[in-house]
This record gives sequence, structure tokens and C-alpha cells, in this order.
Amino acid sequence: MAFLSQLSGHLQTLKEKTATMAEGAPAIGAHLQSLKDSAPKLVESALNAKNGLLNKVKLDSLGKVLHVSGLGRSQSPIDIVPVITAFGEHLQNAEFRVEYHNSGDFRATNSGSAVWLLREGNDSELAISFLPEEQYHLDALTWHWGTEPMNGSEHTIGGVGYAGELHLVHRNTRFPTMEMALKQPNGVLAIAIFLNESHDENTAITPFIELLPNITYKGNEVRIGQFNFAGLFPSPEKTKEFWMYEGSETVEPFRETVHWLVFRSALPISSFQLDRLREVRAGGYDEERETPMVPIRAPQAPNSRTVVCSFRSAAGAPDLGFNKQ
Repeated sequence: MAFLSQLSGHLQTLKEKTATMAEGAPAIGAHLQSLKDSAPKLVESALNAKNGLLNKVKLDSLGKVLHVSGLGRSQSPIDIVPVITAFGEHLQNAEFRVEYHNSGDFRATNSGSAVWLLREGNDSELAISFLPEEQYHLDALTWHWGTEPMNGSEHTIGGVGYAGELHLVHRNTRFPTMEMALKQPNGVLAIAIFLNESHDENTAITPFIELLPNITYKGNEVRIGQFNFAGLFPSPEKTKEFWMYEGSETVEPFRETVHWLVFRSALPISSFQLDRLREVRAGGYDEERETPMVPIRAPQAPNSRTVVCSFRSAAGAPDLGFNKQ
């Protein structure tokens, strides 16, 4: 009898559990149906998120191809259009005091995106008559070239380029490092000098050209103790004509704290010297595929910036009120 009593109790418990499950079945079914109904929406939401991410990547890539920058409205380089530049009387007959030191611990290096000649120190090496309160130190030279006689400059004049372009990057001596100077609106002055292909070698450039085999590949670096930097600066009679505007670095991260001075006059560079520059590679020595370095950033949108010039010309340069201070 005890056995039958226990069996009866187990059967009653099982019956109650079955009843409970039966009562809950509609709720479970409803929940499952809800999940089933919402599944397409969840899938659609996931696909939309995926497509949105892919579109962003595609737009970012397209922006790089088309040189559409989200970095700001004062990017460099630019195409300087003479007919819409403004004549600045205060720039007329400018005088440049150039006292670059030719000896020191200088580093020629290949960064993979550019070739640099780096200098240390904080001496006043450049003063300009229309910036009487500022003194500058030459921190770096960077070279730019292309594959043809007219596609190697970063800046262009009325859509016309040159075989190459040299940048003399100066730091305001108010700031002890270039990193600090690039955070200030008056920290950096970059002077651009066009390189025009010619038959004769430019002996001022030759010492650097001879260094290139030592920095052919990304990461290569060589130290030198002597270089005639002043030999790269235009002669006094050729420094009277130039353009100025506010822009950015032409290499990453493209900070918009650079004052640009672009000389109208160009330095000669021979075909042989250009060919030596074109032998420089963007990748490392151990990379299977050697990629020639072409250190050029395409012209960026001017975005209503005013380009001021130091001279009047038949091509334009109207006086827009930039009179002597």
C-alpha cells in the first residue's frame, strides 16, 4: 500500500508539472513567434550597419583618390592662380637675412613618403623684413619630384607644374621644437622653391644627390657634418617676387599651422639629378616589390583663401587693400 501511495503521489506531481507546462506553452509560443517576427528586422538592421560601414570605407578611399580632405579648409599645396592673387604692398622689396650654418650634425633620411635633410639647433638663421618680430631656424629640407618635367612640384602656378619642388621648413625660435611650433599659428614658415629641369647640373644640389644611394629605401638614414644650405636659397635679386598664403603640412598629419612662401623663381636641376631622385624607393630593402617614391600631394581646394603676392604683373595681382602696415 505504501508503494501505491508513493506512486500516486509521483503521478500527481507529474500531472501538476504537465499542467503548468501546458499553461506556459502559449506564452513560450508567443515569445518564439515574436522572435520569428522580429528576425527580419534584426537582419535588416545588421545589414544596414554593415553597408553603412562599407560605404564609409568606400567614401574614405574615394576621398583619398579624389583628394577630398576632411581635415580642414586650409590644406596645402594649392594651385596659385595669378589673376586672383592680391598685391601686398608691404611685401614689396622684401629683404631676407639668411645665415644658415653649413656645419653640424645633419641627418638625411627616407621616411617612405618623403626624403628629408634634418637639422638641429635653435639659432636665428632667417629674418625677413616684413616680419620684424620673428626669427626662424631651418629645421628641415624636403624634396619633391615626379616622373615628368612638369609633374614634380606640389604647388602649381595657373595649373602648370615644375619638375620638382624643394621645401625649406623653418621653425619660429619662440618654440623649442618643431612639434610645439606646429601647434601654434605663428610657429612654422615653409619656403617653397620650384626645381626646373635643365641640361646643366646644379652644383648646389650635387652634395645631396650624392647621398641618395645611402637612403634609397624606407628607413635608411645617413649622418653628414657639412652641407651648404645657403646655396639652395635664391639670390637676392630673385627673392623679390613670391606668393604667400596660410596652409598646412603636405605630409601627414597635415596640420594647418604653416605659413607658405612660394618663390616665383625656380632653381635649375639637371635631368641626371632628377633621375637619381627617381631611383629612391618608397618601401624597405627587403620588400619583394620595389615601389618608386613619388612624394607629391595633389593641389587642395583654396576655399576662398587669399594668396598675397609681392609684385604686380600683367597676369593679375590686383591691389585688394594689403597695404604697408
